Amino acid sequence: MRQFWALNKRNLKIYFRDYSAVFFSFLSVIIVIVLTVFFLGNVAENSILEPLKMVPGRNAAEDAQAVKQIVYLWTVAGILTISAASITHAFYANMIKDRKDNKLNSILVMPINRNLIVLAFVFGAWFASVIMGIVTLVITEIIGLIKGFELFSAAEHLQILLLICVNSFVYSSIMFFFATLGKSESAWGAVGIIIGTLSGFFGGIYLAVGNLNENIVRVLKCFPFIYGTSVFREVMLKGTEDKFFAGLPGEIREGVDASMGTSLTIFEKELSGGGKIGILILVGILFCILSALILKVGKRKDR
Repeated sequence: MRQFWALNKRNLKIYFRDYSAVFFSFLSVIIVIVLTVFFLGNVAENSILEPLKMVPGRNAAEDAQAVKQIVYLWTVAGILTISAASITHAFYANMIKDRKDNKLNSILVMPINRNLIVLAFVFGAWFASVIMGIVTLVITEIIGLIKGFELFSAAEHLQILLLICVNSFVYSSIMFFFATLGKSESAWGAVGIIIGTLSGFFGGIYLAVGNLNENIVRVLKCFPFIYGTSVFREVMLKGTEDKFFAGLPGEIREGVDASMGTSLTIFEKELSGGGKIGILILVGILFCILSALILKVGKRKDR
């Protein structure tokens, strides 16, 4: 275990000392916030408010404020998901650099079990992602307070923290798998550009799931982004939606949740929150196993 913690200490120090890497980890998050403030937020708010104009007895001002909070939290859920992907990608950039400088080979030839090396790198990326995820949550909550939105309860904060931990594990293992295949810093940078561009789309952030073609939605369900954003939304929106949809037929809430990607179905059955988390954990474990297998093959080739 001493080697395990030594590897983690080294990797975390390298990541947090590189301020540019930390900044660019947040770049996709900043882009999503800007898009939401200037364009996407208004589109989503109007799509929810429009049907309620026909419902008598509604307070238009209160509805508008509640919808603003729903759309904002809906976006924050997506931000927490894509930030985990971008942060873990930036973390493993140092691993790619180590490979280029032949430092990684020195680690791999050490008398350490390859599975332990995998766990050390994944744990380091997971830890960095959790820390930055908490920072992201705090920043978005401060922005929410400025906008006049309510804070989450203690129980909701605990649930969100657990989801950040699960989500970080998933992308730590996925990015490590791709990092084991990466050969150059330029190629890894290209992977980052692709992730930053497509993660918002795959997570149903730029466009709500209800606005997409059914075949495209099926494709999105093949990637973990959509499950991460969905389970975050399920927890973060519950309190606000309970108040907003009070007194309205349940079908209206179900329709909005399905359209916004808060609820997901597989084989025509709605996934529970536990089901979404289970899918995410299985994906993370699968990529850890694949990474260990790749390193074992590499060890044989080194002999």
